[in-house]
Amino acid sequence: MHEAFLERLYRWLEPLVDWLLASSRMEWWAGVVERFHMADAIMLAAMLALGLALGAVFVIACYVTELGRQTRFLVGRDRASNARLTTGSRLPGMVGMVDAINAEIDAAEAGRVEALRAADEFSRGLSALSHDVRTPLAGARGYLQLAREETDPVGRDAQLTAADARLAAMSGLLDELFSYARAADPDTPFELVPVSLRPLLEQVLLGHYPEFEARGWEPALECDDVRVEADAEALMRIVENLVANALRHGSGPLSVTARPAGEKGRLAVGFANSVADPGALDPDRLFERFYQADSSRSTAGSGLGLSVAAKLAEAQGMTLSARLAGDALVVTLVMSIV
Repeated sequence: MHEAFLERLYRWLEPLVDWLLASSRMEWWAGVVERFHMADAIMLAAMLALGLALGAVFVIACYVTELGRQTRFLVGRDRASNARLTTGSRLPGMVGMVDAINAEIDAAEAGRVEALRAADEFSRGLSALSHDVRTPLAGARGYLQLAREETDPVGRDAQLTAADARLAAMSGLLDELFSYARAADPDTPFELVPVSLRPLLEQVLLGHYPEFEARGWEPALECDDVRVEADAEALMRIVENLVANALRHGSGPLSVTARPAGEKGRLAVGFANSVADPGALDPDRLFERFYQADSSRSTAGSGLGLSVAAKLAEAQGMTLSARLAGDALVVTLVMSIV
């Protein structure tokens, strides 16, 4: 019975529902509902856009404030102080930027300290060098004064010869200083060409043969007929300075040996001779400007010879190193084979 009643009710309501769905009023209400949802969506989008804009303005304000504070700190910072940049902000990239700036500040500070150390060392070296220059100059003046007062021609010649020797020593010191300035100048041109190494080594050793003979030393040379890439004049000066250093500070015969280096296409030339006091030497400092193992500077020389050699070697792509092997000092020059 209930099913029959529901069936009659459905049949009665069906035309009414169809009429309502097809009527313009129903379409109007559907439009109202649709417009309401669209307005709601537009409002939501507007609120979201406003929130994003306010957030962006806030973030930009934070960045501007923080960057302004850091700029004022950097502008007003004493360059000699240890103050470093700080930040309490966790804005993206801010911590990394502060760390990078502090790293640059630390590097600049380290460079400033190193420059001050180098300037102080250079000043002390120049003072010592000026003393070395004044000593032979004063001696030359003294001998010239004696020569003027000497009535015996033989005695006068002896005084003039002694004065000339002192002036030659002073000229050698000034020449070393000029050579260092030239070697340290990055604009100095070097023409790298194939150079026969053995004849060059023989020429330098023969040029110093009287000094070897005076000491009773017989230099030893072990080098094949090989050609290296170098500026011939600069390589000659390097070898000259290494041999002169061995003669000046060594206590035994010089041995020069050329052998392949660890790297392919490289040759290592070792200059070795014994020294009287190996403990007084610091091999790591031998190539420093004005370095002398003899702190009293009782030996001849300016302390520039090995430094000049190292600078010339560096300019040609070569390397110079030093080490102690027992009581012998070994200076090794590494260069490229052609």
